[in-house]
Amino acid sequence: MGSLAERLKDRSLSAEVLNEMGSERNKTDVEIISTFEAAETQGDLTRSLKREIKTLKSKVIAQDIRIFEMQALLQSGKGLSNILDLPRLLDTFMAVVRERYDVVTSCVFLKEDIDSGEKEFFQIKRYFGLDDYYVDVGGRREPLFLFRIEKNNGLLWQLIQQGNVFSVRDLQKEPRFITAWERSQLDVLRSDFWCPLIKSGEVIGILMLGEKRDGTQVSEGEFDFVQELASIATTIIDSTLKYEKNQRILRNIQILYEVHQQLANINDQRELCYETIRRAVKAVNAQKGNLMLFNKQTGKLEFNVGWGFIDEAVVDAINDGRIETKSFELGEGIAGHAAVERRPIVVNNREDIPQVGSFETYCMCSIPVINGGNLEGVMNFTNKVHINEQGQPSLDVLGRFTREDISLLQGIADQSAVSLHKSRLYSASITDRLTGLHNTRYFEDTYHEYVAKAMVEDRSLCLAVLDIDHFKQFNDKYGHKFGDQVLRAVAQELDRFRRPNSMDVAYRYGGEEFALVMPDASLEEARDHVEKFRAAVEALKLEFDGKPVGVTVTAGLGQTKVHARDSRHLFATVDEALYEGKRSGRNRVQVAQELKDVRGKQSA
Repeated sequence: MGSLAERLKDRSLSAEVLNEMGSERNKTDVEIISTFEAAETQGDLTRSLKREIKTLKSKVIAQDIRIFEMQALLQSGKGLSNILDLPRLLDTFMAVVRERYDVVTSCVFLKEDIDSGEKEFFQIKRYFGLDDYYVDVGGRREPLFLFRIEKNNGLLWQLIQQGNVFSVRDLQKEPRFITAWERSQLDVLRSDFWCPLIKSGEVIGILMLGEKRDGTQVSEGEFDFVQELASIATTIIDSTLKYEKNQRILRNIQILYEVHQQLANINDQRELCYETIRRAVKAVNAQKGNLMLFNKQTGKLEFNVGWGFIDEAVVDAINDGRIETKSFELGEGIAGHAAVERRPIVVNNREDIPQVGSFETYCMCSIPVINGGNLEGVMNFTNKVHINEQGQPSLDVLGRFTREDISLLQGIADQSAVSLHKSRLYSASITDRLTGLHNTRYFEDTYHEYVAKAMVEDRSLCLAVLDIDHFKQFNDKYGHKFGDQVLRAVAQELDRFRRPNSMDVAYRYGGEEFALVMPDASLEEARDHVEKFRAAVEALKLEFDGKPVGVTVTAGLGQTKVHARDSRHLFATVDEALYEGKRSGRNRVQVAQELKDVRGKQSA
């Protein structure tokens, strides 16, 4: 038969020979092309034979390109499948496509994972070659990552849902979908053709590519590569999204377990509320949050505690009542609606949030706290933050509350509801109903522990025992109702005069007697503080039948390091100081006599 090269010299070459040339397995594509080119140079070949040779040469070249693209797709798919970080995955996906088509811009939209009501939005997740900011319809300059488009029933979305790559500009480079372009400001994206990302019949995203570097448009005949790569990438993107979601779910389960462990043994209601909101804020990286409790007597949601990544002095002032906070009627505001509807309410669109105060609100949510069908309160959260490696926060203007966030917060709310109900029962048992201060039972339960701990750790603790001067006269002269008013007024002042950022505890110890335990207070600090309280009581403006009635208190004061052998001795020493103050004229703060030996060998 001879070699193929020799057989080409035969002028009677048939189509069968040419087909054999194209399909011969022991030759490389380069050899085959060289053979075809040699055949084409045969001057005495027939025209039809030359045409067939040229056709076969084109087929081999096209096949070579196709094989290379398939190899490139295979390698790209392998590379993408090894990436589980979504931003890096999208960046790599876009880079491969940009290089293949030599386009200057690209971006990927993915379906939002936040609750947008009945509407469905797609938001930019990664982009290249576009401006970092755009001007929205309201004239605001916004980060491009805030750009999103709404899914609708228009022609553009009908094409997207078909799943095929399509051009969005005509040959004059004008948009093919003018209405959608104007409504959604799509000119910001500088895109030339779109590639839907579809998984199991659902659009999960869109790849958008611009024109080529030389200013020309990618032709429809070149769409196959991006179509096939997109089908591979979509599966990997979907798997990565599910992986990240599962990671968040596992993290949330761990957080819920830790929160349950940490809150289970807290009985004090205020401490429980504080720990609940603090841990909830940190769990979802909110900028700030607060817990409002439902007051069954007033029928309102009343601020209890707050916490956040904001100025600590502001947080302390709010929690201590030095900054007035608003209470909400049921149905008022987002918190009130969450309470009435007994479901979380999320607002992730800044335009739907009334902007009040100096801090801009980008997103917020309210989570009802419900136990056994009974409303306990509402947790409220505002904005999101980034936490760097050093643990320092910064406002995240792009952050929004996701479905996983809401699920986690609901879990925390369910746990805190049970704990809050339990703490309310416990709080009622240790609280004086008339004044709202801790009662004698709680004093007996905690006072000795406070003192013992201070003495073991060699730390200072001060105790003040206070008595309303001539209290019996109020009851005898004005009646018990006015006497109760006096007790409440003095108790409110005592509660207000607990030192900020301290562990001070105020008690109603007896009929008209009160106690104030001040851990880690020096004698001088405690004396100044109790003296301010005494002056505040003296300045109270109480009236009976339109006439002013004066109220004063006398206090005895002592310190563990100076006046006590143990808790009982400290109380007896301070109580004696109280009566010394009464004997000395009342309306004064009397410091106990100093012990010569604080460990009990001898006392003055």
